Amino acid sequence: MCFYTIVLFYEISALLADEPEGHPKCYKGVIKFRHPNNRAFYEYWCKLPKTGILPDRNSFMPEEIPSLLSTMVVYELVSQDFIRIRLIGSTVEERFGGHRTGSNYLDFVEEHRKDAASAAFWSQAKNNCGMHAVLAQELVSGRIAHIEVVGLPVSNVEGEHPVLFFQSNEIAYDSDERQVKESLEFDDKGDGLLKYIRVVERSYFDLGLGVPQFRD
Repeated sequence: MCFYTIVLFYEISALLADEPEGHPKCYKGVIKFRHPNNRAFYEYWCKLPKTGILPDRNSFMPEEIPSLLSTMVVYELVSQDFIRIRLIGSTVEERFGGHRTGSNYLDFVEEHRKDAASAAFWSQAKNNCGMHAVLAQELVSGRIAHIEVVGLPVSNVEGEHPVLFFQSNEIAYDSDERQVKESLEFDDKGDGLLKYIRVVERSYFDLGLGVPQFRD
């Protein structure tokens, strides 16, 4: 039997999806994904062995998800001011405009939004929940790329910092559905394709321990 519930997080209505069959540790409360890679990523996360509600980061086997590697990003939360990009897939790296492994994700966020961007990651890590967002990324060419991202936490028993695994996939986005209302000004750093990252919508989803109260 299928059960569907409408949940609201931060002014976003999301349709709950069923758990993948045969994987009872896959908790309900998942947003209806726009991109199939994001759904596949969640289902893979659900299949992994877990201690409590989280799989260990070492349980991720790249050879099991080859189709997801080019759009994978792994973040290490070092401090409030430093969200290290530990791993970035080739498709995402091309969008960022070059080699970004080891760099600070916050360097690609508008100055006035850095604190909120950092708080969003830390809220997810502290609550061990999932994150779903749509990002607007302006490229140097002037094109606006809308990116659906889905992030899931893992246990990092061998490290001192929280680690989050994300899928980042470009989608077609209906500008009439939700618009960024603020007027924007951007600094072109001239060293890559990406000019800025702006959150269009963001929600958290429950993996068993609830969701944070954080709001952008």
